[in-house]
Amino acid sequence: MTAIFEPKLDWAPDGRAEKILFDHFWSSKGWRKGNTSAEDIAYAKQAEYMFDPIIVSHDEIIDRLVDLVSELEAFDVAQAFANSLSTRRLDLRSALGSFAANLRLRRHSFEARPLRCCPGNPQCHTCKMYEIGGVDDLNVLNFERFKWGGVRHNQPLYALFDLVRFRATRREPGTVNLDPLRCILDIAANASADFKPNDLVKSIAPYVAGDAAQRRVVIECLGYAGIIQPSAHPGFFEGYPLDREYPGGKNDWAYPVAWWRGRDGVNAAALEFYFPNLKL
Repeated sequence: MTAIFEPKLDWAPDGRAEKILFDHFWSSKGWRKGNTSAEDIAYAKQAEYMFDPIIVSHDEIIDRLVDLVSELEAFDVAQAFANSLSTRRLDLRSALGSFAANLRLRRHSFEARPLRCCPGNPQCHTCKMYEIGGVDDLNVLNFERFKWGGVRHNQPLYALFDLVRFRATRREPGTVNLDPLRCILDIAANASADFKPNDLVKSIAPYVAGDAAQRRVVIECLGYAGIIQPSAHPGFFEGYPLDREYPGGKNDWAYPVAWWRGRDGVNAAALEFYFPNLKL
């Protein structure tokens, strides 16, 4: 495995390096094309916020990801997620989505699923990775991880990168504050029948500091975990869904939470699996 997946142990945040990463991709007007100095890029690389481009194969990613998910403890990942709602450590929040979306992923080789849009670059039938990966930019993945708590948790490269970083990151011991998560899940469990994910984004605002995009990621991570789970569509807690049907119209939520409605409530089995110390 390429060296980027062997980070420093006991990694800790670096404010200057994080600012360099953010300024490279983001401005007050949104996405930007970075014009970052060589000196700043070198500093961010040394601090492991930015990285050299890599080329890594489908099979290499899948093998390492399957191993890593089996090595991590669901409870540890879940506690970091819950604690992030108070600490705003979005990089640690992201790990639940990456872990949960690949909990049932099995080792497999690339099996082509041709696409009409790009027939020369098919996806894997199982994990939806493209066969021709080329040079993968880990910097934008890390930016998304720190900015929003990740947005590509069901993509194997992001999930592997995210979980490798999670395992290497220093986490301060102490009591985890479960109150914000309990309030979020109480809203979901008692919502009206037609309540939608967009309604949930608005309702949980008092318990998740930040913007709507960050709250949306919280909900999608809980969806991958099967805690906020639509009853009529198989999710990632029960298995690894190969066929992921999406609603039409303007619904651009991740699968499966795109289908969740208030009538679905909270999945008690998944909640017990990830948060045995949280009772609604």
